[in-house]
Amino acid sequence: MGYLKLLLLLMLVGVEAKAQVDSGDFQARRRAAMDKCPDGIVLLHSNFGLKRWEESGFRQDPNFYYFTGLINAQAILAIDGRERQSWLFVPPEERSLSGPFQGYNRVFLSPGKTTEGELNIEHVVQWGELIPFIESRRKVDSKLPIYLDSGGQTGAMMGRVSNPAGLAGVFNPHILWTDALRAKWPDLVVRDAFPILDEIRSVKSAGEIALLRKAAGVTADGFWTGVRSIGPGRTQRQVEGDVVRGCTEAGSDGASLWPWVRSGPYALGPALFTAFVDYHNLNRKMQVGELVRLDVGCDYEMYKGDFGRTIPVSGRFDEGQSETLDLLNGTYLAGLKVMKDGAPSSEVPKAAVEYIKEHQAGLKTPMAKKAAENALKQGSWALHGLGVDMAEGRPKVFRAGNVVCFEPLFTADDQAFFVEDTILITPTGYEIINPPLPYSPIDIEKAMAERKKSRQQNR
Repeated sequence: MGYLKLLLLLMLVGVEAKAQVDSGDFQARRRAAMDKCPDGIVLLHSNFGLKRWEESGFRQDPNFYYFTGLINAQAILAIDGRERQSWLFVPPEERSLSGPFQGYNRVFLSPGKTTEGELNIEHVVQWGELIPFIESRRKVDSKLPIYLDSGGQTGAMMGRVSNPAGLAGVFNPHILWTDALRAKWPDLVVRDAFPILDEIRSVKSAGEIALLRKAAGVTADGFWTGVRSIGPGRTQRQVEGDVVRGCTEAGSDGASLWPWVRSGPYALGPALFTAFVDYHNLNRKMQVGELVRLDVGCDYEMYKGDFGRTIPVSGRFDEGQSETLDLLNGTYLAGLKVMKDGAPSSEVPKAAVEYIKEHQAGLKTPMAKKAAENALKQGSWALHGLGVDMAEGRPKVFRAGNVVCFEPLFTADDQAFFVEDTILITPTGYEIINPPLPYSPIDIEKAMAERKKSRQQNR
């Protein structure tokens, strides 16, 4: 069935999104991995142990989840491209952690035919059989490549260096997993599976698109709760908490990313990731005249939301801010216009830059002129995939079923301007799948006033 027919069927029958991703889908994904790695074995480790005290829930490894559907399980998946079979190696059950889990929510799985039939996995065995499994394959071919997941951008954020040279690492499970295998087999041929698996993940099924729409819906509730919370004298932390509250009240399981509520100078590019190494997340009080980057995302059944807007702390944009935001919106929409099946993603920033050049001479305010000058110096902005991970790869060529986020950022006079939607690539163009959000300064001001008035009336 074609992409459009699948999407139409999903909308017509009103099937619950959860039912669209089943054991057959996961089996097909594993077969796709076998096609991409026919010479070796893809070895994926689940997340393990318990959630940290401050985490909202156990967070499964994205690739392990994508190829098994097991949201809580602790296990190791081997996708054997040569034998075209999959193996799931499961640890002994810890009864104190078994809980009331059933189906794909189980933490511990029983080896044997029953589980194999339920999961459509050829072999489910005790994980003590992992070493004999690998050694049996290496006896046939000592150069057998093992494909391991590096985790992409998310993996890199866990740290590449955690000790001086000569000491083993203590962070980043992706690196520790590689080191553990090489300690056992020093001559092991290891290849990075992430780009291969990310490519498989990049085209979403109709069921995945339905889940991403759900994630966008709960994220929108969090976004508007955050908008109502913004005001002079309030802290970024207070707004962050309100965003998460809005998402969870709408049915989310937690934040896809901890809300980016970045005000004034802390919304500028160099400061964005500085917050990632600060216990206080660069918290500060918002002030009259400043702008806020409200960039949020919330989970729905492992799938992520991600979008945002630029919000004035006082509820009003001044003349320079308004003109700059209008320029940003035009730049953004010019980039979106070239998005379609078969188009190179490199055309997006090119179209955006051309829009700036075409409109630069007509700008009136010093702020907009400076923003245009800075944007042309930068020349490109973040464009990333979205799915079971916040930062999936950027496709070189768009394909129908890609879900991406484009994030142009303008800066001028210690102020930052930001816009982002969740975008589905279709055969004929693109579709914004998050609920409609205002773009223009006037519409943002009007929406803020209406939302805050509604909040006061409901108190």
